[in-house]
Amino acid sequence: MADSRQTLSNRLTELHRRMEEAQVDAYLVLSSDAHLNEYVPEYTRRRTAITGFRGSAGDVLVCPDGSHLFVDSRYHLQADDEVDHDNFRVHKLGLAEEKTLSQWLTEMEKERGSIRVGFDPFVVSMQAHSVYKAALKSPDSALAPVNDNLVDAVWDEQPPPPANPIYQLPDDLTGCGVAEKLADIRKEMEDAGATLLVLTKLDEIAWVTNLRGTDIDYNPVFEGYLVIDRERATCFTRVSPPPEVAEALASLIDFQPYAAYAEAMKGYGAEASGLVWLDPSGTTMGTRLMLHEDQELLEKPNPTVALKAIKNETEIAAARNSHRHAAAAKIRSFKRLQDSIKAGETVSEAGYSQILYDEYSSEEGFYDLSFTTIAAAGANGAIVHYADASPDVPLRDGELFLVDSGVQLMGGTTDDTRTVIVGEPSERQKEVYTLVLKGHINLAMQKFPEGTGGIALDALARTFLWNAGLDYGHGTGHGVGAFLNVHEGPQRITPRGADEPFKVGMIVSNEPGYYEAGWGGVRLENLYVVAPDEELPGHPDGRKWLRMESLTLIPFAKELINWGQLTSEERRWLEGYHQQVWDTIAPMLEDEDREWLREACQAP
Repeated sequence: MADSRQTLSNRLTELHRRMEEAQVDAYLVLSSDAHLNEYVPEYTRRRTAITGFRGSAGDVLVCPDGSHLFVDSRYHLQADDEVDHDNFRVHKLGLAEEKTLSQWLTEMEKERGSIRVGFDPFVVSMQAHSVYKAALKSPDSALAPVNDNLVDAVWDEQPPPPANPIYQLPDDLTGCGVAEKLADIRKEMEDAGATLLVLTKLDEIAWVTNLRGTDIDYNPVFEGYLVIDRERATCFTRVSPPPEVAEALASLIDFQPYAAYAEAMKGYGAEASGLVWLDPSGTTMGTRLMLHEDQELLEKPNPTVALKAIKNETEIAAARNSHRHAAAAKIRSFKRLQDSIKAGETVSEAGYSQILYDEYSSEEGFYDLSFTTIAAAGANGAIVHYADASPDVPLRDGELFLVDSGVQLMGGTTDDTRTVIVGEPSERQKEVYTLVLKGHINLAMQKFPEGTGGIALDALARTFLWNAGLDYGHGTGHGVGAFLNVHEGPQRITPRGADEPFKVGMIVSNEPGYYEAGWGGVRLENLYVVAPDEELPGHPDGRKWLRMESLTLIPFAKELINWGQLTSEERRWLEGYHQQVWDTIAPMLEDEDREWLREACQAP
């Protein structure tokens, strides 16, 4: 249950007092935790504990004379709704002339001459620390590490850390054993001259060890650290794996208590020899500060990032299987929704979410959702990461209904979004939906040479929206793990930022959209695996041609399509896609559900 505004205000007041004791003018409260997770366990949701804002991303700068919350476009509306504007100014990043947190630090310093900015070194990445440090120009300004988190000191109801069991995935789901993964990592270490590699991100640790847990909702990971040298690997965990698992891995990994990590790192730091590999975006300043100041570092993305992103044949097979089951469940849920509406029943957002969960959980191999289902009716569809499906918000005639959902199932992780209509659509709803669909198809059809990054592909999904004067504020695509986190890198489809080249075996989403406050939203998302294309003639410089092969197999809402706006090529792709949906999913359905799918896949 959300804390009251008064409770939040009291914590903020006490936090101001603690800041004065720590002799800092401002204090960073980031959305991250000690492992720089996107989604964090409850005990580390410090930003929510002082602001009430529950979005997965968004950082806070606490100042006694007025604090600041910085959010991207996915959370503009949500932040407005959840935050007390008497205590926090919401900075809506992406809007013209809006400043980022680091730019705001520079502005504050200009006004005051110098500032001391306190931070918990265990929740600030090395990369972010460099950005914030560069924002302070005066020699009298400083980023001041405060080892005891100040929010923890004012959060009386802070939950305890998780201590859940750890379990092992079999090789027939991972396709690669721990010994082979460690050998690949050590080869990268040797090539780079590194003698020690420190991993702090939980999905990387889970991938290397082939172990999973339940310490974070929907992400099958466990809290831990993994330190790899040329001979041994040491994993620091809150809960020991089962004895038979630890014994099976004994020749490869030594398991130690989570609390022993700090002393171990200080020991490595005392040696001050060799080259220690720390990923600046995936390692906190807390870890860096444990090493000797003069320790020679290799600061670049660690090798597990790229190795994990390229799925092997076993992982891709598991992904295909999980998507088939997820599609069958979601199709049945839409059939049940349609039947309820036709019967005159009122269905709420929460009611549909439960229908969908029931269908998902009935599938063989179901483990969990991969994130909180977004079931957003009408105007709520404009909240990009709407996560509060309500029993009090009914699906109304003439309104769009956006459903973004996914599962962890049979070794795979799924993520898909469909937007449907209750009743008859308006011309504008059809116009917007069709523009979004054309962008999705345009990207899905595109073939591209090896080495192409996501920035080159992003505009393909936006072109029709742009030409209509419309756009969306989020990226077009993100990587997805193999029975791991639903968001992973390094591959992305985005208009700016890092531009990782796509490689065969990477899984990426394709999810253009459009959102309008008071009207609603449209998003259409499939997951695709990057595959070689054998049809095009050879590239002039000898590179391979690549294409996107759909993993998601769910029909699009044909009643929302302006078919006359589709080109013959777009229509041919859509009809071919729906034929694939029918051929693959129909055998998994019973009679009435199969008939619903037949109708959904037939072109008018």
